[in-house]
Amino acid sequence: MMETNANIHVLADETLGGIKREYVEVDRKAEVGEKIVIVEKSGCGEGYEIGAIFMVDREYRPKDGDVECDVASSDSNPEGLFYREEYHVLEPTDIVHIDGERYKLTDRKAEVGEKVIHVYKGESNGIVQIVRKAVDDGVEVDTYEDEGELYSGFYHGYYYVLVPLDKEKTFVNKHSVYKEVKNYIHNELGISRQDVQEMISIAVSNEVQKMSESGKLDRIAGEKIASLIEEGFENGGQLLHGFKERVPQTVSNEAGKRIANVLNIHVELKEEGN
Repeated sequence: MMETNANIHVLADETLGGIKREYVEVDRKAEVGEKIVIVEKSGCGEGYEIGAIFMVDREYRPKDGDVECDVASSDSNPEGLFYREEYHVLEPTDIVHIDGERYKLTDRKAEVGEKVIHVYKGESNGIVQIVRKAVDDGVEVDTYEDEGELYSGFYHGYYYVLVPLDKEKTFVNKHSVYKEVKNYIHNELGISRQDVQEMISIAVSNEVQKMSESGKLDRIAGEKIASLIEEGFENGGQLLHGFKERVPQTVSNEAGKRIANVLNIHVELKEEGN
């Protein structure tokens, strides 16, 4: 079994148009075209240091894992030879860095509004765009140029969806906290969902009664209706279409806001998947 350590390197990935990508060190034999990092030196006279990164050009002794890198050549090592024990292989992960943010490369069909990266031969390889429209054979994006031609889409299978890792982490944390609170309410306090709904209903009813008895509800309704009437007659002295329907809804919304402020009730839509 190959050993992987925790050392992460952020390097430009030519297959993604030079976009920065995270690589992880793996203790195994390297193959031609792979990146390696020097972890040990065989001699003091070599022209490289521990931590230096090279691209493998040739295998010297494939069975032993010895490789050669032209840019590492020197007077004492003209072929740029590295013995197996001198290096670790740098394997690319699915995490990239774009504009200071970390994203996970996700191989699936993109949705409108998502950010995608093009992976295809040509100048557009590595271009990042936002999906404007999803169609059967691909996605439509803002117009871009590739080898003198203008294009406005990526075919499915030739892009990755860029999923923000910070957003993913926040979602996981919020979901975890939600589950902890939910379990505490149900298991420790013995309060069911129906109990919570009844408590909220009672609290709202009590607050509405207080507002009604104090005259606040009448004032809220009067203020909002007066404002709607003034707004409605701005169109040539005729009430705007839908005025009748807007009155009760607007007053209801305003009263609801004030009740929520008094009770300090904050309702958030549960995120998809919760």
